[in-house]
Amino acid sequence: MAWYVDTHCHLDLFPGIQQTVAEQDAVPIKTISVTNAPFLWRPNQQLFRSCRNIRLALGLHPELAGQRVHEMALFEALCTETKYIGEIGLDGTTTNQQERDAQLLVLRGVMAVLRTSPAKILTVHTRRAAVETIQELATGLADTPHQVILHWYSGNLTELRRAVELGFYFSVNHAMLTSKSSTALLKSIPRSQLLTETDAPFTFSPAVPDRLTSLRKTMKMLSNQWAMEEQECLHLVWENFSGLLKATH
Repeated sequence: MAWYVDTHCHLDLFPGIQQTVAEQDAVPIKTISVTNAPFLWRPNQQLFRSCRNIRLALGLHPELAGQRVHEMALFEALCTETKYIGEIGLDGTTTNQQERDAQLLVLRGVMAVLRTSPAKILTVHTRRAAVETIQELATGLADTPHQVILHWYSGNLTELRRAVELGFYFSVNHAMLTSKSSTALLKSIPRSQLLTETDAPFTFSPAVPDRLTSLRKTMKMLSNQWAMEEQECLHLVWENFSGLLKATH
């Protein structure tokens, strides 16, 4: 059976999630739910402890790096408890140099922890910082077994090609694929390195009120782009995700 795949969402930010955990776990989606800081790991672990289809990622979001850099010791202590890391990365929307320095310090700290860690799956934020983020990942994770997913990639084609050569995956969502620039980038992503995400709840709207609707919309867009049946697209993404899990087993 091919499942829908959501490699990047923020379930803990869903309104009323404490009452709807079972409902989220019951939809036919294999899910990686990211956390934005290490202090959120334990509450999330408790919240989703009984889930079969939801897995938690340990993260420290770049936009929180300046406030949470002191949690790197906690990140290292918790790292052995999961094979999923995220949300991590760099964000170039800030012009504050102190914040940029904190982001880089955190990302390098995460990679230093991972140098001696068993294989993990990373979901990485690169907004307006793709060149620098990909360079840091290429250097910091060289000769490690970790698998990288670039979440909602919006960088240039040159860096995309470099990431492809490095074996990185790319996760796309319905909101991303409404952009002409993103659909152009999609043409250069090998189908074998493509995954899906929702980035929910941030991509929700009256027309797309839940994750299943989001992923179905994404499949329709991929189907149109690739001239394939939607079920073929679903199977392809599922095979890619299954391969990723096997590579980090």
